[in-house]
Amino acid sequence: NTVGEFANALNYSYSGFSKKFKQLFGVSAYHWMKEQKARQIYTEIVTGESPLKEVSYNLGFSSISNFYKFCKSNFGKTPGELRLGSFNNFLD
Repeated sequence: NTVGEFANALNYSYSGFSKKFKQLFGVSAYHWMKEQKARQIYTEIVTGESPLKEVSYNLGFSSISNFYKFCKSNFGKTPGELRLGSFNNFLD
């Protein structure tokens, strides 16, 4: 979903919804949604068993390279490094 879709569902304009959301939660709706997506992606990578290409597709990325770029910019690691790190932590 997008911020616009949430605004429409609640019969708000985009700007009205965004303003109200920020007043209530102290962060922009876009920023909150991006954080939620990042959490979902991280959880799927480190706890899931699906191949990373499948994870990328299921989470709506247009390409595996965009998925890798998202992970690198948000987590500082590639999806493979995240998964390997969680596996190594499990073994410790």
